[in-house]
Amino acid sequence: MNTISHCQLIGTGTAGLCFVIALVNKASQARGPKKLKYQALLDSLIAIESNHQSGGVLDSYQINANTDADEIVSCLLDETPFTNLRDYYLKQPEVHQALITLPEVGKLMLKPIANIITSLLGDNLLLNTKVTHVEISKNECKSYGSNNQLLVRSRKMVLCCGGREDLLKELLPWQQKTVLTGPFLQTKDASLLPHQQGNILIVGSSHSSFSAAWRLLNDPVLSAYAKGRDIIMLQRNPLVKLRCTPKFAHQNQLPFDAIDDVCPVSGLVYRNAGLRKDAKALYIQIKKGTEKRVRLEPTAAISDAKHLLDDAALIVQCTGFRANLPKIILNGVTQKVRQRSSFGELSDIKSGAAIPNLFGFGLGIQIIPEGDYRGENSFNGSSDGVLPYPNAVAPVIIDQLIQD
Repeated sequence: MNTISHCQLIGTGTAGLCFVIALVNKASQARGPKKLKYQALLDSLIAIESNHQSGGVLDSYQINANTDADEIVSCLLDETPFTNLRDYYLKQPEVHQALITLPEVGKLMLKPIANIITSLLGDNLLLNTKVTHVEISKNECKSYGSNNQLLVRSRKMVLCCGGREDLLKELLPWQQKTVLTGPFLQTKDASLLPHQQGNILIVGSSHSSFSAAWRLLNDPVLSAYAKGRDIIMLQRNPLVKLRCTPKFAHQNQLPFDAIDDVCPVSGLVYRNAGLRKDAKALYIQIKKGTEKRVRLEPTAAISDAKHLLDDAALIVQCTGFRANLPKIILNGVTQKVRQRSSFGELSDIKSGAAIPNLFGFGLGIQIIPEGDYRGENSFNGSSDGVLPYPNAVAPVIIDQLIQD
C-alpha cells in the first residue's frame, strides 16, 4: 500500500475495539477544529487483524465475566453507532445476574460491537492479515506480512496485539503435565488433561488463578475431573486483592490503604486489580473456611515448591501475559520495547528513549492512567485487566495521535 495513512492500528481484539470506539466517541462529541481532526483520523485509520473477524478471543474463555455490565458499556456514548447496542444490552436479563459467562458477553456485546466496527472501517479493515514485523523511522511506520510483503505505510502506529503466555523455565521439568492459563480456561474437554493420580497445582494467585479453581469446582466440564483432588494455589504475593467497596473490605477483614488503593472515580478498592465475580466469591469462601478443597500455599519462588510440583497430577500456570508484539525495527535496529509513560508511548528497553510515533496498549503492555487503576503482581511480573482499563487508555493515545 503506497498511500501513507495517518495511523494504522494492529490488532482489533478487546483493546483495538476500545480504540475505535473511543475514536468514534471523540469524533461524535467534539466540536470545532478538534472534531475535524478526530474525524480525519477515523476516516484514514487502517486496521489490521490476523483473524477472519475482529473482536479477539475474550469470549472463548469458559468462565464467568470478570466485569460488570456498566463497565462494559461505560465507553459507549450517545449519538454514536453503538448507542442502540448499549441500550439493548442493558435490557437483557443475563446482564443483571450475579454471574454472566464471557461467551454470553461475547454474543450480546463483543460480536455486535465488532460488526459495527467492521461496517465503519469498510475496506480499511484488513482481515486474515498477520503482521510479522514493523519498521519505524522518524516520519514513517511500515507494517509487513509474510514473505516480507509491505502491508501499510502510515505516519503513526498503535499496537493492540494482545498477550501471549510462555512456559516458565522453572516449570520445564514438569511441562508434560503443565497447562497454560488460556488453553485451560478455554478448554471444553477434560479428557485432554492428564489423568494420573494426584492433586491439582495452580501456579499464581491472580484473577485467572481463582477462575481456574472456580471452574474445577463448579463447571460440569471440569468438576468431575477435579473430584477427589485437592487444589493448591501457589501464592507469591501475600496480599490477595479484591475489587470491592471499602465497607465490604472492612466486613471481610481485607486490608487496603484508604488513600492509595481506592479509586478516586468509583470509590472502589482495587478498582481494576482486585478479584471480581467468581474469583472474589471463591476467595471469600477459602478465607472463611467454607471451601476446604482449595488452599493457598505461600511460596516465594517456584523452586521452593518442588515436592508439590512432583506430586501434582495437573499444573496450571497462571502467571500473566507478555505482549504479543511483532518484531519492531527502528532505523534498521531491532528494538525490545516497553511502555514509556501513561500516554501510551513505547520506548526501547536498553536506552529508554521513546520510539517515534509508536504507541501501544492492551493485555501484556502495562500502560495505566495514573491514579485510577492498579496492576496485579504474579510470578511473572504483572498483568493488567482487560476492561475497563483499555477504555481509559485509548482516549489518551488518540489525543497524542492528533497532535501535529
